Parts: sequence; C-alpha cells; structure tokens
Amino acid sequence: MGQIRWTKKALSQLERNISYISQEQSKVYAETVLVRIFTAIDLLHNNPRMGTIEPFLEYRNKEYRYLVVWSYKIIYKVHHDDSILIARVFHTAQNPLKIKR
Repeated sequence: MGQIRWTKKALSQLERNISYISQEQSKVYAETVLVRIFTAIDLLHNNPRMGTIEPFLEYRNKEYRYLVVWSYKIIYKVHHDDSILIARVFHTAQNPLKIKR
C-alpha cells in the first residue's frame, strides 16, 4: 500500500475548484464534489495503477495516470514503491494541452 502525497499545484487547483463550485453553485455541491474526489483518491492506496495513462504527459517518461471524478481529471504519478503523487486537479472543460505545463 503506497503513500499518497500532493503537489502544491494540485492542492491549489483543488482549492480553487472547490471554492468556485461553492460560490457559483452551492456549498453542499462543493462538499459533495470534494468527498467524491477524496473517495476516488483513497482507492489508489490498494490500486495505484487503476487509472488510465495520461497521454499528454507520456513524453515525461514517468507513469502519470488519471481518474475522472465528474468534470475533474485527477492526475497522479506512480512511483516504483507504489507511492502516489497527486500532480494536478484539472477541469476537463479546459484545453487539454494545458496539462503539459
């Protein structure tokens, strides 16, 4: 079972997305999205490679994968010891080329 860590960028993206949902829709909906995201991420403890390989990051020669939770792509990197680094929380309505940045 691997450890799960977050990059500052991913935490910032998550915070901005949840704040936006809270302001534009409702706090209840924002909380629901947040719970769904963390529930999906918790599944990675026992199944680190369950997500799909992220095609926009294959050029990095690292194993980046993603899970989709509603309109959000949770992009993560799997290390040799099965530890996981959450790299991005990307809204799928954005230009996918932004993932490369």
